[in-house]
This record gives sequence, structure tokens and C-alpha cells, in this order.
Amino acid sequence: MKRLIVIFVIILLASCTGQKKLMNKWVGSPKENLISEWGMPSKTVEVEPGGEILVFAQEVNFRHSSANVGSTSGGQMGSVTQNNIEVKKWQYTLFLVDPEGIIYHLTQKFYSISPEKINFQLSQKKEEKK
Repeated sequence: MKRLIVIFVIILLASCTGQKKLMNKWVGSPKENLISEWGMPSKTVEVEPGGEILVFAQEVNFRHSSANVGSTSGGQMGSVTQNNIEVKKWQYTLFLVDPEGIIYHLTQKFYSISPEKINFQLSQKKEEKK
């Protein structure tokens, strides 16, 4: 059993590493190459001076299972109720593009908010006063 768990963990880590390498291939690429392969982004956020953030969103469904065990008056185990809950989330992939149109960073996050409702606000760090 322990061997099976170790093998599962190794496969999981290898797939995450492979996914990361696959995504990082975009760093240094022109945004046109990304758009030709992925299609138009869900949103584009303009960033000063001349850069932009390309936002791609994909709906993902997660299924969570839980079991509730009831008890009887005699202290014995009663009925078991299994709950399957499906949760909708959105996987956002954000590509940061410099003024020359080259991707220099990307990140992936999950949020419960759909692309129509999400609002990306950028704020600048305030310089410390001396």
C-alpha cells in the first residue's frame, strides 16, 4: 500500500512539473503565437507603460464527496448518507506581456467568479517617504 502511495505521488509531481514546463514555454514568445494557439483571451487588461495582461478563463467543475454517519439511540452506527457536491470554479491563466508584445511571466489561479463578473484592478506600490 505504501508503495502504491509513493508511486502515485511521483506520478502527480511529474505531471505537475510537465504542466509547468509546458506553460513556461510561452515565456519569451510573442503574444501572437499564444493567441494563434489558444484563441482570443477572455479579457485584456492594459498596463502602463504599454504592456498588457492577457486573461484566459476556463470553467472547471470539482466534485467533493463526504459521508455523514448517523447514530441510533443504542449508540450503534446508523445510516450513512453520502453527499456529492459539485463546485464550479474558473481557472484563470494570466500572461503578462511587455510593450514589445513578448510574454515575460504567467500565472494560473482558480476563482469562483466568472470572467464576466471579475474585475482586475492594478495598483502601484507607493514609495516610502523618508
